[in-house]
Amino acid sequence: MSWPKLERRKAALVAARDLRDAISELRLIAAMVALTLAIPIGAGSGVRALAAFGGGTAVVNRLSLVGAFFVVFIPASFSLVLALESFVGERERTTLEVLLSTPLREAEIYAGKVVAVLAVALTLCYGGLIVYCLVAFPGLGYFPIGILLALALSTICQVAAMVSGAVIISLNARTMRAANVMASFIILPMSLVLQLEAALILLGRAEFLWCFALLMTVVAVVLLRMGFSGFSRETLLARDVGLRHPLRRAIGAVRASFDQRPAFPRLVWMRRIPMLLAALGFPIGALAGYLAGSTGAVPAVVVRPVLSSLVRSAGSGGAFEEAIAIFAHNVLALIFVAVLAILTVGLSGFLLTFAPGFLLGFAAALSSWTVALTGIVPNGLVEIPAAIIAGGLAIQVGATTIHMDASGGWSARVLKALADYVRALRWLVPALAVAAVLEVWLG
Repeated sequence: MSWPKLERRKAALVAARDLRDAISELRLIAAMVALTLAIPIGAGSGVRALAAFGGGTAVVNRLSLVGAFFVVFIPASFSLVLALESFVGERERTTLEVLLSTPLREAEIYAGKVVAVLAVALTLCYGGLIVYCLVAFPGLGYFPIGILLALALSTICQVAAMVSGAVIISLNARTMRAANVMASFIILPMSLVLQLEAALILLGRAEFLWCFALLMTVVAVVLLRMGFSGFSRETLLARDVGLRHPLRRAIGAVRASFDQRPAFPRLVWMRRIPMLLAALGFPIGALAGYLAGSTGAVPAVVVRPVLSSLVRSAGSGGAFEEAIAIFAHNVLALIFVAVLAILTVGLSGFLLTFAPGFLLGFAAALSSWTVALTGIVPNGLVEIPAAIIAGGLAIQVGATTIHMDASGGWSARVLKALADYVRALRWLVPALAVAAVLEVWLG
């Protein structure tokens, strides 16, 4: 699907309008100045004070990197507030109808909103970083240009991902309070991302920061594409505020998602492409595991505890209890994959087959393929097809998550994909029970 057409001049008009609104309040300007000047100056002064009072070269150098990350992160978080307010704020100020009544294309309105927030956020981030560098690094004898450049690039990608996701929330929320609650779907994943980025900065691994920036670019592009596809004047204007009986409507939506769904054989045929992707995960994982084990890229001591259950030829007693434990473990894995399918955009479905394939390949690298294959026969003849089916359905859930349509219906489509997964469990759970019995008594 191609990107929507838009005129940059008209999108710039919307962006300029939002920028004027953003800087029209004195309190907002004061907050921006504080973020750009006060915090970087304070953090930089702290680094210089530590260096002056003999904090140690290694400690000062690491702390200077943490300070750079700190002064960039705080303004980036400010962009989330502006993005959440982009559409739902206009609705509450009763100016949304005026904006949507203009002859501007929908893509131009949406692009202008995103650009306005990005302009403010990146100005604050880079302004704060420049001020911090001017305060902290002169005379320090240490200037990590590679890490700072990687941090600057990853900041663009990270802010773009946050803004794109927050604008989608603002587009679909009915009130500002609802938008703030839904923002947790951005804050929680981004908190993990920020911890990873901070760890890479502390380790001084700039090359991984470039890879991190590439990953965040992909996320930003996907979210931006979702926003363009899901933006519709008619849908936005038709959205009611404060609909009654939310619990009753939610229960009705869940029930409707199970109506007229295909039978299991037809479902497998309909989802053959995502199931093929899931099936490819097993040989790809086996190859990756074999290469990791044979080259020593992953230490054997890390994987050996997991491999102990894979290469075990027989149980050590308590066959019934062991079968129950294996069955429960496999069922929990399927449930866990379904829960993560939305957040990981279906990646959990691919990992459901990739992970056991990786362990199999790693075991083959440590011993031989014959020994490794004995750990999955005959139970693997049942478990692997079940994992492929479940993984394919999880991939379908992820694909449905990132597909937005101007006519709406995103929630209904996701619920139907999840309903297909739940209905398939009626066949997959008994198959896992059979596999557990085979593994204990014939494995």
